[in-house]
Amino acid sequence: MFDLLNIFEVFLPQLLLYPNPSDLLNGDAASLMMKDKKEYEEKVKEYHERYAKNNGKSAAEEDESDEEDISDGNYSSDDDEIPGHADL
Repeated sequence: MFDLLNIFEVFLPQLLLYPNPSDLLNGDAASLMMKDKKEYEEKVKEYHERYAKNNGKSAAEEDESDEEDISDGNYSSDDDEIPGHADL
């Protein structure tokens, strides 16, 4: 019943189209959705423009810029830390 095709074609689109504010992950978004649906939809559009669009860059350009960040030494990873040492 829950193969990947079913998840991507049925479950996720339904979840995104009909969010459940009573089963919240983001309390602010759920509160705004229940109080002012129109303002909620405007906020969703704003976040879509800001975070979900690639601003005209192709996928190849995005990958290239990610590779440049890594090669410039500006990339940091938690994997580089020594295991077993507590964060102080």
